[in-house]
Amino acid sequence: MTTQTLPPHLVTSLQQAAREILETMVFLSPTQIEEVPETSSTFQAEVVGLLGFTGTRSGNFVVRTSEQLARTIAAKMLMMEPAELATFQEAADGFGELVNMLSGNFKNAWVAAGNQMDLSVPNVIHNGEVRVNSEHEGSLRSCVRVHLDDQTLDVGVHFEASR
Repeated sequence: MTTQTLPPHLVTSLQQAAREILETMVFLSPTQIEEVPETSSTFQAEVVGLLGFTGTRSGNFVVRTSEQLARTIAAKMLMMEPAELATFQEAADGFGELVNMLSGNFKNAWVAAGNQMDLSVPNVIHNGEVRVNSEHEGSLRSCVRVHLDDQTLDVGVHFEASR
């Protein structure tokens, strides 16, 4: 079975989306954004943001990181300190919005290439495992890793096999 990666221009769009959203909406400057192999379609992390889509192709955005970075992201978006967030649910709401903004920004590049994409609402899973359907022949999946000082945020796009 061969799982393909996204074309280079779409990987670049994903990298640009990550940089733009983090710098303008979260006020964090990535030190590096690199493409990394997405070797599995099963993810286990402290925080996993998942947003499904349909259109020309169906699939999922999968964004994952540590709880600490998810709290930092949410707090920065709200112009607060992470310790000021009373519950993880507050951090999850902010992280879900990040997933929404990243996927919306990537959608623009996908649609500009002549495709259609309809986005669902994001879900945020705390200390869980997620499996998406991108293991079959003809699936596409790519991931970019965003380095924010000593922490990372992985942003993956998984397209299911064409039918």
